[in-house]
Amino acid sequence: MITANFSPRLRHCTLIDNPLSNETTLVVGDEYFTLERSGDRSKFLQLKSFFDGRHSIADISLKTDLSEDTIINIVSAFDNAGLLQRRHAQPSISVNLFRRAIEKTSLMWRRQIGLHKLFIGLGNRSFRKEVFIGLLLETYHYVRLLPQALMEVVKNSRSAVFRDVILHYAEQELDHYIEYAKSLIQIDRIARHLEESHPTVGTLSLVRNFESIGRRHELSLICCLQLIEARAAEMDDAENDLLAIASGYGMRDLMQPFIDHMKIDVNLGHSDLLEQALKNSDLVSAEAAHTAVNDMHDIKHSFDVFHDSVIAYYDDISNYIPRPRVDFFAL
Repeated sequence: MITANFSPRLRHCTLIDNPLSNETTLVVGDEYFTLERSGDRSKFLQLKSFFDGRHSIADISLKTDLSEDTIINIVSAFDNAGLLQRRHAQPSISVNLFRRAIEKTSLMWRRQIGLHKLFIGLGNRSFRKEVFIGLLLETYHYVRLLPQALMEVVKNSRSAVFRDVILHYAEQELDHYIEYAKSLIQIDRIARHLEESHPTVGTLSLVRNFESIGRRHELSLICCLQLIEARAAEMDDAENDLLAIASGYGMRDLMQPFIDHMKIDVNLGHSDLLEQALKNSDLVSAEAAHTAVNDMHDIKHSFDVFHDSVIAYYDDISNYIPRPRVDFFAL
């Protein structure tokens, strides 16, 4: 029975509002829960912010204008829907359970990355063409730099199995940026300046976060790499969305290398890295599992920063495109 002393803690979820109703869908992994809001959205979000396991129902009542009985009813509804966390002190988690949870969460967070305002704005052409060019250019830098960072990570690997999985992935990705370059040099503003272009801080931070995670925790890195890789079931929608955006900006003919890269990675099995890494294991330590999930969550938000950086830099008409390196003579 839920009482005023209970401190509710929600499972990690993505919120999607129905603009035509007062319904909010909570996505947890591959599960969907639709809730009907009794008040406005801001009050609902404020209430949700206290469901972090650090506030009792009595505390939440004091911080909001809701009675304890009302909050208990809401928490009970969440509990009945399976939305509250179930925590335990077991020292390990089965590999099968871990892999299933990571895959479901990867799909959820990949969808959330795709809901970023950058893609919405490009889809309805509310951003200038340079923003789409910037996305392609920064994606080129990311695809160029990440395998190089991974090659450095494996030099100090502590696990032969994890090292081999990461190294094999990096080697397969090492030259993929070259095909991107062939498209980018067809853009007049970039043509003669691609090699000397410098990525935005958002791109550099994303790559450095991958590298930092890999140096600390190789299982986390493998989970993060699996998070970012396209699944076969996503390919048709991803290709159609990219072509639709590119067509709106008159750049459809330049998209084939970007589409081919996704297809190549699907065929190479890059979304199955975790299976490869844990194929001879039965258990994952609980601490390693917690660390991996938290690092994945950080990478998901690093992509938000990456996309924010594309907007911030390329939608500013005063900025140089492509971004130049700032050397001593610029001072």
